[in-house]
Amino acid sequence: MLRAVPDTNDARKLHGDRTRQQLLQATRRLLAERGAGGVRLRDVAEAAGANIASVSYHFGSLPMLVNAAVRDAADAAISEQARRLADLPADAGLEDIVTAWIKPTVHGLQGAPESRTLLRIASRAITDMPEDMRDWVQGALDRTHGVLIGRLRSVLPGLDERELAFRVFCVGGIVNRFNTAASLPESAAASSPELERLLVAAITGMLAGPGHMSAPKPT
Repeated sequence: MLRAVPDTNDARKLHGDRTRQQLLQATRRLLAERGAGGVRLRDVAEAAGANIASVSYHFGSLPMLVNAAVRDAADAAISEQARRLADLPADAGLEDIVTAWIKPTVHGLQGAPESRTLLRIASRAITDMPEDMRDWVQGALDRTHGVLIGRLRSVLPGLDERELAFRVFCVGGIVNRFNTAASLPESAAASSPELERLLVAAITGMLAGPGHMSAPKPT
């Protein structure tokens, strides 16, 4: 009876995939501990149990590895937003929509120190995106923005498209402020349900408040 011969190429691919993930995990841990400026090539390789050359092989350079780790952190939060918005029932109200949108922020702020740091780093990358990440960041944000606007349009019919977009931009600044602030108000130290309640109340009030943006009058 012939014995199956292991495919060397498959084994090599599995090993390469495992090394790549170990490098990403090590980089995320070091980012959380030291910040983006404190990650060194040798430290990443040692933490991942890999050789230095593997960083160049899998990512091209240390900055590209750091960018990949930041993208992973941002993508996790954005994917969670997209999933929660997609799972809402068709008749979801404004508070339900806002809650689904800010859940990843609350979870990140109330999670382990590594989660909070990575959320902060990812949010800063989205706010002050380097040129080599600009297209990726825009594409990632587009995954939730269109869904969010569509949901809000159905519960805020009194706002025209321009004003709705403006208000979403403003509340996005509130969420990002929580994500990136070095220090947070005392309310952020509250339990997750209390922090969620405070954020939902503030954002809902801004979105639903009265007002109408009219075109400037000619002078």
